[in-house]
Amino acid sequence: MLVSIKALYFVKDKLINQTFNVMIKHLPFKFFVYSILISLVFACKNDTKIVENKYEIGADTINFQWQKLKQGGITINHGAILIPVKLEGIDKTFKMQLDLGINHNVIYGDTLAAITSAYPELQNNIQHRDGYEVFYNRIQFSNHQLAKEDSLLVRENFGKSENLKDFDIIGTLGANEIKNKILLIDFRSQQLVITNKLEDWEEDTFSFTPLSFKNNQLYLDLIAAGNKHAFVYSTQASLFPLATIDANLFKNITEAKNSETKQLKSWGEEISFAGSDITTKIRIANVNLPINNKKAFFTDAKKVSEVLKTENIKGVIGSDLFMNNTIMIDLVNNRFGIK
Repeated sequence: MLVSIKALYFVKDKLINQTFNVMIKHLPFKFFVYSILISLVFACKNDTKIVENKYEIGADTINFQWQKLKQGGITINHGAILIPVKLEGIDKTFKMQLDLGINHNVIYGDTLAAITSAYPELQNNIQHRDGYEVFYNRIQFSNHQLAKEDSLLVRENFGKSENLKDFDIIGTLGANEIKNKILLIDFRSQQLVITNKLEDWEEDTFSFTPLSFKNNQLYLDLIAAGNKHAFVYSTQASLFPLATIDANLFKNITEAKNSETKQLKSWGEEISFAGSDITTKIRIANVNLPINNKKAFFTDAKKVSEVLKTENIKGVIGSDLFMNNTIMIDLVNNRFGIK
């Protein structure tokens, strides 16, 4: 989940509207720069197919789907995690993107207009605030578990406004849904669980490393070339499995063959990323990550380098590294688990 423009954990600057300017304009500028490495679904062309999940839903699990996305002519196979949801009072299953880079649940404004056109009584669920709107409704997951929050910020001038039966993606589930909780994501089976605690036997199957969650980013250690390196893990759409600003680390984990360069535009400037095949083992805790046919990318872009260096961060990794794994984002005990 890497590489694009995420302004203030939410939207590319040209998409920011008055609603979110009012609410987030005071956040520190330095967190803008994570956006150059962390990509957001809103910066991608949302016109490709959803990969259907073929696995049976367990009693406490939530099946999710992958949505393919396009950005800059590049197809992202694991673009966005889409979670089936139901809204109270509506006889239809929708989908919402899981994005731990924002701290609120969001519903798209144009989509909400289509919903309230079909269900006029839901107009009463919209509250007008100073510069923005909030839509109140209970969100229910496919396992009948209720979402933690019943308020959704309305993102104006976004989404689809055609007939209700012609669309299903309506918004975003944010990090507020897993604060003080444990999130398990089984990438192989395309299932996830949100829970308050695990049984001892479940915990014993994971290998753990410390996890820090601040400013809506997940900080953890990646072990490569014999050393620990601080990285951010993003659950959002990623072009690259791994991107780094550390030239020595990039050199130590890659081979200069099958190299490529990608140019991406971010905040009005071209950012160059040099990519090569990963050839050295990399791991989290005691688990080696799959590196076959995986590339690492390096950039020395000034804005990115300066800001990440102040945070002592070497780069960002995305979910593409975990396609054969189950991960645990444990915000109860501040740890990241993998098996």
